Amino acid sequence: MHLAKSEYASWYLEPHKDRSPSFFDHDTEQRTSTLAKKDALQEIIDTKMRAFEETFTAEASRLDKLRDGYAREDPGALATLIEISNKRHPMRYLYHYLPQNTFRAFADPNAKVALIELQFPDFAGHQFQSGVTAGGKPKYASEAQKKKIVRQCLYSVVIRAGYLASKVLDPTSFKTIAINVSQDWFDPATGAPRKGIICSLQGQVYEFSALHLDQVDPEACFRHFKGIAVPSLDSISPIRPIFVLNKIDDRFIATKDLDSLLAPEANLAAMPWDDFEQLVAQLFEWEFAKEGVEVKVTRASRDRGVDAVLFDPDPLRGGKFVLQAKRYTNPVDVAAVRDLYGTVVNEGANRGILITTSSYGPDSYAFAKDKPISLVDGPNLLVMLRRHGKNFRLDLEEARRLNQESSCEG
Repeated sequence: MHLAKSEYASWYLEPHKDRSPSFFDHDTEQRTSTLAKKDALQEIIDTKMRAFEETFTAEASRLDKLRDGYAREDPGALATLIEISNKRHPMRYLYHYLPQNTFRAFADPNAKVALIELQFPDFAGHQFQSGVTAGGKPKYASEAQKKKIVRQCLYSVVIRAGYLASKVLDPTSFKTIAINVSQDWFDPATGAPRKGIICSLQGQVYEFSALHLDQVDPEACFRHFKGIAVPSLDSISPIRPIFVLNKIDDRFIATKDLDSLLAPEANLAAMPWDDFEQLVAQLFEWEFAKEGVEVKVTRASRDRGVDAVLFDPDPLRGGKFVLQAKRYTNPVDVAAVRDLYGTVVNEGANRGILITTSSYGPDSYAFAKDKPISLVDGPNLLVMLRRHGKNFRLDLEEARRLNQESSCEG
C-alpha cells in the first residue's frame, strides 16, 4: 500500500487499527522506571556523600586535636603519632610475617621517655629460600644461615622502630626511646606455649635520628646502643627489659587508709572486696616504705586484671609489679593464676603477686613454678600484717555464713 505524504502523517498520528495500542504505554513505563532508578541512585549518592562528610569532619577534628596535643607534648598524642609513623612505613619483606596490631607506644612525660612495645614472630618452623638449584628447584638457607637471618631481622626491626620514633620526637623535649620486643613460642621441653621479652634496647632520640639506615649494619648498630637480647632464639630464656616503668595509667586512684577504719581484729575474709584490695596495697606500702617503692591502686572493678601496681626504682631488683587481691572463702582456682600470668605479660611487668584470704591448690603452685609469679595465701598474709603490728584475723566459716545471710536478705 502506497500512501501520500499527508496520508502517511495522518495514519501515524491518528489511532489506527494496525498499530499496537501499548506502544506509547510501554515507553512511558520505561521512562518511569528509569526515573525511579535515577532517584534511587541519587539517594545512594547523597547517603554516601553525607557519610563521607561526617567521616571527613570527624577525622579533621581528630587531626586538629592530635596536632594540638603534639604541640603540648601530650603523652597520648605522641604515642599515637609514633604508632601512625610505624603504619605509614610498612616493612615490605616482613609485612606478612610480623603480627599486626602488636606495635604499641607509650610516653612518660616525667622521665621524658617514649616506650615502644612490639612483637616478633617465631620462625622455628619456617624455611628461608636462598635461591634456586641448576634444575630450577628452590634452595633453602642452612640452619646457621637461618639463625643469622632471623637475628639480623630482629635487630633491623628494633632499630627501625627507634628511628621512626625519633623523627616524631626530635622537635620535642623527650630525650630517650626504649624498645621492648616480645615473642610467643612453644617450649621445646614441654610443648607448652610461652611468651616473654626477647630483646630490649634504649637510646637517645638524637642518636636514633642521626642514623643513616641505608648504610647501617643492624648487628653493629644494636651493639652500639648496648641492646640486650636472648643468647639463642632456639632455646629462649626471657630477659629483663631495660625500661618498664610506665606510670601513665588512668586507672590509678587515691589510696584509702583502711587500717584506721578497720576494727583491730577484723575478719579480712568478711570485709568488702574493694576494701580488701586497698588494704593489700597499703600493706605493700608498709613493706617497702623505706626503699622508695611506689604503690598505685587501680579503680575498683571485679573484672580488671590489676588491683594495684608497684613501682620499684632499684636498678637491680626493681621494676614494675602487678598485684591482685582475691578476698575468697574457697581455694583460688588455677585459672586465676593463669590470668595473672597473662596480665604480667600484657602489662610488661617484672612479676605478678597474687594475695588471697584463702589458699591455693597444687595445680596453682605447679603452674606458678618457674614463672615470675608469687602466691601469698591467707596464713602468710596474716604474717605479713603482723610484722607491721596489725592483728587482723581470718575466719572463712564466719565469712561464708555472713555471705549466705546477706544473700538471703537480698
